[in-house]
Formats: sequence, structure tokens, C-alpha cells
Amino acid sequence: MLALLIGGTPFESREALALTSVGTAARAADADLNKCASNTGTALYGCVANVLNNFCYAMGRSAVPPGTKQAFDAGIFRLRRAVNKVQALSALAQAQAAISGALRQARSIGRLEGGTADAQDLAAISALVSHAVQLVQSKG
Repeated sequence: MLALLIGGTPFESREALALTSVGTAARAADADLNKCASNTGTALYGCVANVLNNFCYAMGRSAVPPGTKQAFDAGIFRLRRAVNKVQALSALAQAQAAISGALRQARSIGRLEGGTADAQDLAAISALVSHAVQLVQSKG
């Protein structure tokens, strides 16, 4: 799973740049992640966690189902508490897994049960988390 996260392409090159409110929020959060690059260690993890948390508020509470949101939030909470790169990457893997599960569901049945986000929105969220992983991998 971690290899999949690390091997992702940069956010800018993904088709996930949706013109939806979630896609717009993801692009703004991606720009904020770039600002985190001046940090390292726990300062970086906190900065990335703040960006992802703010993104969650910007995308709206109804975009993803409560179960997915809860697992994503738990990963962000763990990221904020991380004291080393391994813990930070593990926390991001948890957040990515939550979004990947929702994305698989959206692609398989054409919609997301219990949320307003579509597959393109979820791909934008996944790309954002992949960017966070790359940032922690290189700077963490």
C-alpha cells in the first residue's frame, strides 16, 4: 500500500483537477501543501495535517460518507501526533486507504453511497493525499 502512495504522480498532472467544489478545494489545498515544504519533521506533519483538515472543512461535511470521513479524520489526527517519518507515512496511508475505498465504490457502482462526492472528486482528494505523502517522504 505504501509503495502505491509513494509512487503517485504529482497533483498537477492528474485528471483529478475537477471543476467541482471539491476539486477547487483540492487545488487550493495543494497550493497550501507546497507552502509546508519549508518545514521538516513534526513541523511538517503539523502543517500537512492542518492543510488536510482545512481541506475537509472546505469540501463540506456531506461530500463523503461518515464512515469514510471518520477514517480519513483518524489518519489526519495520527499525522498531527506523528513524531517520525514512519508514523507520518502510516497515518497518511490510513487516510489514503479511506479515500481509496470510497473511490473504488464510486467507480464500481457509479456513485458514492452516503456522500455527494463523485469519482472525480475522490480522485482529487486521493491526489492531494498522494502529494502529502510525497512531501513527507522527501522532507520528513
